[in-house]
Amino acid sequence: MTGAAVTELVLVRHGETAWNRDRRIQGHLDTPLNDEGLRQARAAARRLAADAHRAWAGGAAPALVASDLQRCRQTAEPIAAALDVEPSFDARLRERHFGVFQGRTHAEILRDDAARAARWQARDPDLEIEGGESLRVFARRVEDALASLAAAHSGRTLVIVTHGGVLDVAYRIARGLALEAPRDFEIANASLNRLRFEGDRFAIVAWGDVSHWRDALDEL
Repeated sequence: MTGAAVTELVLVRHGETAWNRDRRIQGHLDTPLNDEGLRQARAAARRLAADAHRAWAGGAAPALVASDLQRCRQTAEPIAAALDVEPSFDARLRERHFGVFQGRTHAEILRDDAARAARWQARDPDLEIEGGESLRVFARRVEDALASLAAAHSGRTLVIVTHGGVLDVAYRIARGLALEAPRDFEIANASLNRLRFEGDRFAIVAWGDVSHWRDALDEL
């Protein structure tokens, strides 16, 4: 759509949790950040504040929306303070609901539920897990949420703090990749992932930036 206002989106995955390290499925379970995750969140906040000073000076202040789960709220807190904005929270930005897989490690699922684990690892979009969402249903939720939030903040910068699964879907939408396609891109904790939304299309500007916390770690 020519001449449509552009929304700049910065998608931030939440900082690390103990369950991330254990490779334990979180889904909708409300796990907190660990100490490393809190450090990563503060580093992301400093980076976004620097970006705001350089690139967004003189324009409208960026908006901040986050998943309502604790690990995203904790990541959004220092970002909100650094940008001097009030965050809002949206349950549509939650991770995929994994039903009975939630709370179990990848190894436990592979051991105890091999048939469904194989379909899950193959990214079967219609695999249904008791109490949870199929990948196809989850992706539709994410696409609807991102499109409506981008349209509502047309012409502005929108920072979204969310989950790895949401970022996976966002990347696929922007690149036109099938849900079943193997993942060949990284989704790191506290990474900054930049998209543009114009008309009704998403495009990737930059992906997977973790220099704000990885460089600081290398200096320790």
